[in-house]
Amino acid sequence: MKIVVVGKGGVGKTTIVANLARLLGREGLNVIAIDADPSLNLATAVGIPKEVADEAPVLFDEEEFIRSRTLLPDGFIKLNPKVDDVVEKFGIKGPDNVVVLKLGEVKKGGMRCLCPEYAFLRALLSHLIIGKKDLVIIDMVAGLEPMSRGAIRGVDLVLCVVEPSIKSLDVATKIEKFSRDIGVKKLEVVANKVRDSKDIEFIETNIGRKVFHWIPFDTSVIEADYRGVSLIDYKPGSPAITSLSALKDKILSILQHMYKSSS
Repeated sequence: MKIVVVGKGGVGKTTIVANLARLLGREGLNVIAIDADPSLNLATAVGIPKEVADEAPVLFDEEEFIRSRTLLPDGFIKLNPKVDDVVEKFGIKGPDNVVVLKLGEVKKGGMRCLCPEYAFLRALLSHLIIGKKDLVIIDMVAGLEPMSRGAIRGVDLVLCVVEPSIKSLDVATKIEKFSRDIGVKKLEVVANKVRDSKDIEFIETNIGRKVFHWIPFDTSVIEADYRGVSLIDYKPGSPAITSLSALKDKILSILQHMYKSSS
């Protein structure tokens, strides 16, 4: 199963991805957590020591490696570049069956074409799954360019994280439109930092659809971030982790239904 977590910057995507990855790994899944956010905080949020995370290479900083996999001698782009050894070369082993891959940001500066990076990203998302016990979850960069480039075409589930703010909900509306345009199979809205039922009503009214799951505002998230540690290790019984555990169960139900439908 391939899950992409998207949304406006600051809504809590990294916290959600990191702790969902740990919870899903505890269910016996082999989880590859991909950090496609330029801040590259996913590894420490998963629970990998900062010194280990900082030493690991960032895939999109390895420009020659990307070009060697995506460019043909005549300058054309390979549509299906080799990616089957990427996790072994660049992955960082974390707790609970989680491996983190620091993808990094597709650079925006300069004059050269960004096609190699996006071709590589599309291939990576298409070919990383091996078996029923494997799951990929991506902390996607904030913004709409990966959507407009079709980078997440073919994923199984898009979780669009929102918070009770108009800017967040405007981005979510645009993400949903792009998802329909590129044929995303399933998109669900996850509301984060929810204080009360009025927040849910505000979100649902402004996006015109039901919230799939909501996570309460939890000061433990801020405290864990101050300490630079994983929330699931800092306060495993916190309200946010309790809610994320319920979200994990919903995802497992979707996964089970997928395999029943394909068998």
